[in-house]
Amino acid sequence: MLVFRRIVKYIVILAVILIIIVFAATPLARLESPDDLSTPDNKQALAIDNVNLITVSEEQVLVDRQLLIRNGVIEAIRSAGETVGDEYRLIDANGAYLIPGLIDMHVHAFDRKYLALTLAYGVTSVRNMGGYPMHLRWKKQLLDGEWLGSNLYASTPIMNGKKNSNPLAHKVVTDPEVARQKVRDFHAQGWDFVKVYTRLSVPVYEAIIEEAQKLDMPVAGHVPYAVVAADYELSEPLITLEHTEEIFQGPLGYAFDDEAVASVARQLRAMNATVTPTLMIFDHLAQLARDKQDFADSLELQYLNPFMKYFESKTSVTRWLTASDKTRDAMAQRNDFFQYITGVLHENGVNLVLGSDSGIMYAVPGISTHVEIALLQKAGLPNAAILRMATLNAAAALGVADRFGSIEQGKVADLVLSATNPLTDLAGLQAPSAVIKNGQWLGPDALQQLKDSAENPSNAYLTFGRLLEFVTPW
Repeated sequence: MLVFRRIVKYIVILAVILIIIVFAATPLARLESPDDLSTPDNKQALAIDNVNLITVSEEQVLVDRQLLIRNGVIEAIRSAGETVGDEYRLIDANGAYLIPGLIDMHVHAFDRKYLALTLAYGVTSVRNMGGYPMHLRWKKQLLDGEWLGSNLYASTPIMNGKKNSNPLAHKVVTDPEVARQKVRDFHAQGWDFVKVYTRLSVPVYEAIIEEAQKLDMPVAGHVPYAVVAADYELSEPLITLEHTEEIFQGPLGYAFDDEAVASVARQLRAMNATVTPTLMIFDHLAQLARDKQDFADSLELQYLNPFMKYFESKTSVTRWLTASDKTRDAMAQRNDFFQYITGVLHENGVNLVLGSDSGIMYAVPGISTHVEIALLQKAGLPNAAILRMATLNAAAALGVADRFGSIEQGKVADLVLSATNPLTDLAGLQAPSAVIKNGQWLGPDALQQLKDSAENPSNAYLTFGRLLEFVTPW
């Protein structure tokens, strides 16, 4: 009896310790403050001389220019060689090409170091497409200048119906009035826009749209299947429709039908819809299914958050690494078709924005943005159109085209310097000569420092704490 009591005592003690460890994870995660993040510093005015400016709206190159930047803003655009005051740091661009900072409109930032890594690859803004409490903190920290990373536009937690919902990523709503209250709560919390998902009912979806419109809060995401079945044009209020894959699964009804693709493209154009194709993620999965571990080993996985990498290695990634030959072939067929759909959307004048869907399933942030660019080229889109997708179109969809998306006097100095002309060589953007973030010059050494920092992501325990926060009241 005494032995039994001792065993029970030890079990209780261990259980209490385990509970403390679990519930301590979230407050500790909230306090995490990495000491290897770069610090913003745009106090030094810049004069970038002998530079060629890409006008993404007009597909022109303004040669031999001088750009003056002060307090994070483009102060003036002048002819090269003009005299500048002593307060400016004079930088000779030696005929390099300057474009607006890239905007990736579909990422999943599970680690703040992802925002340092995207910046190192010239992605000066990202739109996170699945909100967690940490994203509101990171957004505030970035705005307060606590650390250096891409601008963060944060979606709400994903709003979905019960079927196929993920308790660690989705907020399930089945009642229209509850949905309205959720939208009001999200707006008060400071999220930039609402994200909707595939299993919402039509009444709940319409309630979300109506409440968001009252609050002037954008809505984006996946068109719910019930909406597709009822009336696809109900998706018109969405500022972006995510994934070419969703067009295939939704209005095309899984049909490899060229005429239907053209018809849907015309409908989307008539709706003034904006689509984020996200070709990269499906191509990525197709390669995992085809080349298995060889492809996984070729990826720069050292940048991935260890908790997410381990979790996905046991779940979503395993599905593709163990895919059958039949699945492999089906993935390849769909992958080619999704690229075809994207080309048809462009040909029919559908507004497109660039998004990589990085941060999930071994898709490395920053690098994935440039894979998306290459796949858009493969789909037949011209370089100028791809640049617009990643700059001016994206800024317009975010509602910030008055401050971002083009190189104009008075706009924020988020810029990328490339040794080659992106209108003829987009691959050159993969290794920018420099990035200018809010007027701060980031040359090769600073960009490498961002990459080095990104190789030290948050540990698994604190990441668990941040994810646990999602299912607790906040």
